[in-house]
Amino acid sequence: MAKDRPFKDKMLSRAPAGYWMTQDIKATPQRFVDPEDALQSIISGLQVEKNRNKTKAYIYSGIPVSTIAETIALTGYAENQFNPDVAELIKPALNMILTDIALEDDFMGPFRLTPQPTYQEDIDEVELENTMMNLMEEENPQLAKLMQMKQDEDEQEELKVREEEIVKRQQKANSPAPTGGFITRDEESV
Repeated sequence: MAKDRPFKDKMLSRAPAGYWMTQDIKATPQRFVDPEDALQSIISGLQVEKNRNKTKAYIYSGIPVSTIAETIALTGYAENQFNPDVAELIKPALNMILTDIALEDDFMGPFRLTPQPTYQEDIDEVELENTMMNLMEEENPQLAKLMQMKQDEDEQEELKVREEEIVKRQQKANSPAPTGGFITRDEESV
């Protein structure tokens, strides 16, 4: 009876090759399983002058170094060069290598290491305040004028505090240093 079954030893009777998500259809293993080997392969690829110049152009055009490193790691995984763990492990080293490439020609211009500046929340807050002030000026100009006056007063007070701190520091720096050492007479008698 078993020989008469139409699906014996066919696809529906057992899992096909590449059934698991980390394998492709042919179930071929990754080329590199050691992060050092994968990194050496990438470094040798970046030693080619054409690839190196392209990488520099990407960095100098403003693409963050970490984004380029993530792209290289993801591409290596997509091409079955290494597994996702190796891809994650080589990212910090790739960041260092790409930063070194950016600095090798004594490039003095700015280049970005991360996609967003660390002060992005402050930038967003300022943009939101500016948008709200513009809306307020259109809808309620009297309130907008009062808010602007309040902001100007706050800025003036902040400037005064800063100036006072600067004057105090300058006075402290210009005052003569004590000549008696760090122990005072009262402390010596004890």
